[in-house]
Amino acid sequence: MRKKKNLKKLLNLNLLDYTNITPKYGELDMPYIRCKKIPEIDYLASYSQPSTYFKTEHTCVSFFEYDIFFDGLYGLWNGIYYGVKDIQEFYLERFSGVKYFISPDYSKCGDSLEIENIHRQMRTRLVAIWLTMNLNAIVIPLVSCANGIGMKYMLDGMQDCNVVAFNTKGPMGDPNQLPIFLDSIKYTVDHLQHLKVIVVYTSSPNKDKVLSLFKYAIDRGIDIQIPDNMLQTRNRLMGGGADGIN
Repeated sequence: MRKKKNLKKLLNLNLLDYTNITPKYGELDMPYIRCKKIPEIDYLASYSQPSTYFKTEHTCVSFFEYDIFFDGLYGLWNGIYYGVKDIQEFYLERFSGVKYFISPDYSKCGDSLEIENIHRQMRTRLVAIWLTMNLNAIVIPLVSCANGIGMKYMLDGMQDCNVVAFNTKGPMGDPNQLPIFLDSIKYTVDHLQHLKVIVVYTSSPNKDKVLSLFKYAIDRGIDIQIPDNMLQTRNRLMGGGADGIN
């Protein structure tokens, strides 16, 4: 008897392990993700600093650094996409015991092809699903877009979320990025009917300036959490980074 071929493996369709059990929404079939009530996150650890993953009881691991640090040849995405068990086992061990994540920040760019931005949105969703399924972790969905086109699909599949995250590090010091960032906050508040909490990553020690970006959300009763992180601590101690770009 001929051995049955593993077409899923041969055709690089290992993602079906996750997409076949996950509802999809919107014209682009974005995978569904949900984050309900969480305890107040009190520290955001960086992916590249595993020694800080358990700094506090409610530390949350984030990916707000250059993509090459967490998305290289042996990154988690490639391990999932190509079904490489050794890579997945590495990340299972690396993240063992972590209770909270913000979904990976696969950078989107206004100068890039929009199909690339869409692909990166899909990747962050599927990695979030992997983290949830394999680590039983709570994953806070990151909201991001590079332009008005991306804003139209960035929330697809997130309609039941009570908690989302935003990254202010780029927009705070960039007059070109800031308007689309502010629009994305407004769009999120207006379209996620169950939204209660926004977790904010920032390197700026100027909390009032950061909060001012979220005035639209605050005025509508959304709780804004700004956990401490390594860069924010550095800038607070050294008196720099008020614009939140370093």
